[in-house]
Amino acid sequence: MFSKKSWNDRSKRIFGRTKRPLAAVFIVVACLAWATSAAAVVELKLGHFGSETHPSNIAAKQFADNVEKRTNGEVKILIYPNNALGSPPEVLEQVIMGAVDMSLSGQDQLAKHVPLFDAVSIPFSVSGYEHMDRILDGPFKAWAAPEVENIGLVYLSSWEWGFRQITNSKHPILTPDDVKGLKIRTPPAMAYQAAMEALGANVQTISFSELVMAMRQGVVDGQENPISVIYNLKLYESQKYISMINYLYSSMTHVVSKDAWNRLTPEQQKIIQEESDSARLLMRKLVRDAEQQQIADMRSKGVQIDYPDLAPFKAKMDPAYEKIKKNIGADNFDKWMKMSAATE
Repeated sequence: MFSKKSWNDRSKRIFGRTKRPLAAVFIVVACLAWATSAAAVVELKLGHFGSETHPSNIAAKQFADNVEKRTNGEVKILIYPNNALGSPPEVLEQVIMGAVDMSLSGQDQLAKHVPLFDAVSIPFSVSGYEHMDRILDGPFKAWAAPEVENIGLVYLSSWEWGFRQITNSKHPILTPDDVKGLKIRTPPAMAYQAAMEALGANVQTISFSELVMAMRQGVVDGQENPISVIYNLKLYESQKYISMINYLYSSMTHVVSKDAWNRLTPEQQKIIQEESDSARLLMRKLVRDAEQQQIADMRSKGVQIDYPDLAPFKAKMDPAYEKIKKNIGADNFDKWMKMSAATE
């Protein structure tokens, strides 16, 4: 044991001459504790292409809030919506390289690195939302997850983007012949382009960030997107005809870089996975619940919305199927179609 005098002498040598050596000890200890606590916090950047008001960003906020609460502030998710970190291809590349931690990337972007993701885009291959849910949440994830891991990512879950509809500024689209010759914008995605070309469209590739301006300026006659996108971006202001053909489904795929994933404890990883699944369900509900109201509101603004017979459109898809088969492989094409049949 130290006497008071010996303790004071020792503390002066350590902390300098001070009248309150014990206070200095407490300050140092507190600073060390604060530094250790600060170092334990993991911040993860999440980038995506949805607008701030889109269901994707609402679900992303729930994800971030719940992760922070459940990890007691040890994991914080910083959200960057609306292409704030770059275009969709750029953000996914950054996640693969580890410069960004997470993304909600379109399946078409992932397909450039893992071609089997283009199977999700096989036109007219599913009957509706619930059918697609059964495939994506079950056999498809088990099939795709190891392939995603091979490019340095962890596949968390498939969020919603939705079934895609055709809009245009020229005339109603009631049959495939009504698409012929129209300049239709698509993303730079093989399956989307193949489907529109099979219907006779003159396909134009324009980045998502330039879509609204291209529509307003009449650079193209039309485009294809889910109702939520058409509504949230107010594309109906320049596109007065919408055809509900559900020709192709697209999702936002929640992925995280393996480097970021490996910085987390097993318990934190479990929380991230569970909250991604929860946010996936929230986004799906928000998108689907809003569709009918959005359709009604656009109708009230003078937009013509038609529900054509889908059989003639599907009958035109053979050229698109051949292109998709060539891109992803006949085995992968057939595997998706078998999944579809088994989960109908």
